[in-house]
Amino acid sequence: MKLTSRVSLLAGLLSITLLGGCASVTQPVIDWFEDEEVLEIRNLTPIENVVDMQVQWQHDVGNGVGDYFSRLQPQVANGNVFAADRQGLVVAFDSAGEKLWQTRINEAGSFFSSGVSAKLAGGITVSAEHIWIGTEDGRLLGLNQTSGAIEKDITVAGEIIAAPSVGDGLVVVNTTAGRLFAYSIETGEEVWMHESDVPPLSLRGTSSPLVANGGVLVGTAAGKLQVNISDSGLVAWEATVTTPSGATELERIIDVDSQPLIVGANVYIVSFNGALTAVELRSGRVVWKREYASYRNLTVAGNRLVVSDINGNIFALDVRNGVEMWSQSTFKGRDLTSGVMFGKYIAFGDNFGVVHLVDPIDGSLVSRKTLGNDKDERFFAPGVVANNILYMQNAKGTLFALGSE
Repeated sequence: MKLTSRVSLLAGLLSITLLGGCASVTQPVIDWFEDEEVLEIRNLTPIENVVDMQVQWQHDVGNGVGDYFSRLQPQVANGNVFAADRQGLVVAFDSAGEKLWQTRINEAGSFFSSGVSAKLAGGITVSAEHIWIGTEDGRLLGLNQTSGAIEKDITVAGEIIAAPSVGDGLVVVNTTAGRLFAYSIETGEEVWMHESDVPPLSLRGTSSPLVANGGVLVGTAAGKLQVNISDSGLVAWEATVTTPSGATELERIIDVDSQPLIVGANVYIVSFNGALTAVELRSGRVVWKREYASYRNLTVAGNRLVVSDINGNIFALDVRNGVEMWSQSTFKGRDLTSGVMFGKYIAFGDNFGVVHLVDPIDGSLVSRKTLGNDKDERFFAPGVVANNILYMQNAKGTLFALGSE
């Protein structure tokens, strides 16, 4: 999705260092032509960092994703870190930040050009031997984890803009046309395909499927949570997450673009138009439903279900009954990523290049790390954590390895 941005006639560079407590916080670059509301969003109240996040290493991975909304995020497997850019560059690093290999999926370019874009958008997902990435042109690629060689190149009938899912001997992709494809992870051959309805108007996004418990769980553009049997692709059950309401097609958008989350005997999912729903995994019975709107993935922390909504607010609900336990409105307007557990805390990135740590117990802010200062350094996708290191990649393509003290 191409994001429209206002071109500023003049930008002033102002770095304000706020000293206090155990850390210094650098404010983002200020555009003097931004309106007061945007400036208010940019200016965060200084905090004393309880946790000190430090950059262990960082590397540029190609050109990032530019102005295209993307869910490309790094992944970790066998102690190595994998990252990619939209153009088609895929890179592997070891845990110390040393480059192991790089592969260009797109055609080679000239000195002045990096070639034809591969339009990487769906991925990265790891299996035992491969990393899997999907493209907007309908290619599902399996790269060897050790060498980076492209060993699987599957043609898919539709755009892949959400991460594939691996399990039960399958690699499963969800396309923007409402088609769910399952391929053999060994041969790359299609095992089954299921097509669901897509409304006349929907978001430029799809739910990443989840292969678990012998089924494939996925959210649909028609506002449902769907479960297909892994072996056959037959629908085991569907649960209505939300229904259309409103007078216009825009108001009636009911996409479920988040990935289902299984906790205990229930599966949880949230829709764009405002329904966070708990569904019994075995039967598809709706256990409870609450009004929260998001296209981000949910996070679980103990008995708390945490969601960042479409306005940048964070809420924690009791996973058992949906009762709201706390809310955090400090980040309103900052378009937070999904959260990821980083030690005892939840890490969020925002559209100003800042990483925030939130205490899941009470929603308090415990740390902040500024890693960018303009729109090219925003975070679209959440990070991934391995061995107490948080890996996050911004829109510019910079991959950060963050440790904490």
